[in-house]
Amino acid sequence: MILLIAISIATFTSYSLENDKRVFKADVIELSDIKYGMFNVDAWEDQFATIITKKLEELKLTGNDRKEARNKIQTFLYESIDKFETTYKAENNRKANYGFSLRNFGADYFKIFGELKEHVPTITEDILDFLENEENRNNIKKYILAQINAYTDGTFQKIDYTTYSNIIAKYNAETGIDCKEIITAKLETINGKQNIVNSILLFTFICVLLIIVIEKNHSKFKIILYILAALHLLVLGVFLPMIAIDARISSMDLQLMGESITFTDQVLYYKSKSIMEVSSVMLSQGKMKVLFVGILIVLFSVIFPVSKLISSVLLVFKQSLKDNKIIRFLVFKSGKWSMADVMVVAIFMAYIGFTGIISSQLGQLENSFQDLEILTTNKSELQNGFFFFMGFVILSIFISQTILKLVEKSKTT
Repeated sequence: MILLIAISIATFTSYSLENDKRVFKADVIELSDIKYGMFNVDAWEDQFATIITKKLEELKLTGNDRKEARNKIQTFLYESIDKFETTYKAENNRKANYGFSLRNFGADYFKIFGELKEHVPTITEDILDFLENEENRNNIKKYILAQINAYTDGTFQKIDYTTYSNIIAKYNAETGIDCKEIITAKLETINGKQNIVNSILLFTFICVLLIIVIEKNHSKFKIILYILAALHLLVLGVFLPMIAIDARISSMDLQLMGESITFTDQVLYYKSKSIMEVSSVMLSQGKMKVLFVGILIVLFSVIFPVSKLISSVLLVFKQSLKDNKIIRFLVFKSGKWSMADVMVVAIFMAYIGFTGIISSQLGQLENSFQDLEILTTNKSELQNGFFFFMGFVILSIFISQTILKLVEKSKTT
């Protein structure tokens, strides 16, 4: 009774903690979604603005820097004048009568282009002085940022931040980064509590198994307690998530003008479902193949185990049912079929997981871009529901053997 009470309290606590954890997990996954990061033009625009602002602030045209800038500007101006002169004369020759252009003659006679080149050093110094002025640099920055903003507004689809903003407001945070830190701290607290509760469940589970194995005379009352303990594990097994599929880009780094454009912890795909949730989704699809898989999952993971426990209770209190074929099959002969539950769970995990495929695809993503440094992470893992369901399968096998001994003992007496 003490063990069963402990199991009941731990089961309720574990279920409550898992529900809270799923809420926090869903929120932090939403904040980390790639649509708000690498696939969000606003995020790129912010990083561009930071780089442009930094470069303009670092622009100090003195000493060797001014000399280098002077040479580049003068070269550019000379080349521009030469190109303009060539284009200007070619256009005038095309329009000239009898192969003579009065405009070209005048330009050469008055040395217009030559005088422009003579003023290049003066123009260059004016440009350098203009760039050194703090107000002018701020105006340049505003102009560039305005042009980037105009381009992105007219080219890319805007992201709906309603959900994102609601989550930040929910935790009274100022930014998404602050909000993720708050949620992560809450998740760490819940994980710590879960570890304690799961340790209690593991301890009680082992104690029940030891009692079943060591005890020679099992009363009906004790067997009922064993069945109730198994029922607790089954409830946790079918209602708690069994596997989490988590594929994300841990970091992406791109160099622009000597500065890094970086995105971290970008969630590509995340899904965590329990047996009941997946069954509900499959049964509501309306497609025959998906419907068939959903029926199999419900049959072997829910209906079959519950029927086995109910039949065990009936047989304990009414041993005359030992000759009933259905009861005998569910209680005695189902032992060799119990691993079918695990098989269905394995099919279920393969159906929604494909962890190896995800790892392979993420690896290809890392090697797809030579100029981009991309690190991917596959954080898919088995969840508590899987281990609780496995515990139920193991415990139910021992319970069946115990009931068999009880029935055989009653025959001899």
